[in-house]
Amino acid sequence: MPFIIISAVVAILVAILAIQNSMMVDLTLFMWSFRLNLVLVVLLSVICGLLLGLAWGITVKTRSMWRMRKLNEQIALLEDDKRILRDKVEQLMKAQGGVMDPADTTTTPAAPVKPDAQKTPGGSFGN
Repeated sequence: MPFIIISAVVAILVAILAIQNSMMVDLTLFMWSFRLNLVLVVLLSVICGLLLGLAWGITVKTRSMWRMRKLNEQIALLEDDKRILRDKVEQLMKAQGGVMDPADTTTTPAAPVKPDAQKTPGGSFGN
């Protein structure tokens, strides 16, 4: 929404500039020289700027979409590798008489509790 508001404000400013400066101007481009209305020069400049911005935006969007597609393909390959490795772990656990649940790979063994960290019977103030 802010982009639309900013675009509208810029368009209004360009229109005001073009209307207030409707005189004829001399233009020279390399070896060509011609005379145009300043309104047309301003509007052509704005249109060229918009086209360049649009081309740049399409290029950036295309690159990001291409990169995202490649990353999604890599994710799919890694998920396949993960599934294959999980199956191998399950097979190895079955071959060894599996004591652990192979799907539970996120748990870690609990740290032993130290005797001085336990609560004393008289309360926590150490009477």
